[in-house]
Amino acid sequence: MTAFKAIYVTGAPASGKSSTMAMLKERIPELNVWEYGARLTSFLQERGAALTNQDELRSLSAGMATPADINALDDQLLAWMRHNRQTGHSVVDSHSVTKEEYGFRVTAFSAERFRQLAPDEIWLFYVEPEITSERIARNAAGRPMISLEEARIHNASQASVACTYGIVSGCPVYMFDTNVDQEKLVDRLARRLKNRNHAEQEEFRNAAG
Repeated sequence: MTAFKAIYVTGAPASGKSSTMAMLKERIPELNVWEYGARLTSFLQERGAALTNQDELRSLSAGMATPADINALDDQLLAWMRHNRQTGHSVVDSHSVTKEEYGFRVTAFSAERFRQLAPDEIWLFYVEPEITSERIARNAAGRPMISLEEARIHNASQASVACTYGIVSGCPVYMFDTNVDQEKLVDRLARRLKNRNHAEQEEFRNAAG
């Protein structure tokens, strides 16, 4: 069994995944990070899509990326994970629930594919709907503005997918409220990567104390 952890990080848009993972990477330079949105943007561009950047992909979503595209990229992700989890802690930053003009779309891993990914832990990031709305209004980055109810649906749907992944793969799901001091959140995540047992023992000691 490898001493390194494989982590699947997910959450609705504006939940703080990418910025938090960037800070964690600064803290742990050897961390392997697969940022799904950036990889999908490059994948589609290589296939000839008229796509300028990831912000544009966020705004167009289903109009640019088909389920077949996502399946093909998932094959690359599985190969990446098999290789990189032998060399260091590896993190996949992704979300399977996207906001579309008609509502929402879920393009999730199949149960078998997620078992092949074989993460040790799933981290779900979330915030209250009001915070989601504030963050998107402040920096949309291609994300469509959504109502508070849509933000609730998006968070709940992404949490449902994360819990389902945890059930089918047999790994724990940790849910982090990201409306906190980001440095402290990164501290907590870095501790979780120390080894397979230290973080759990530390949390049990803190709870008991």
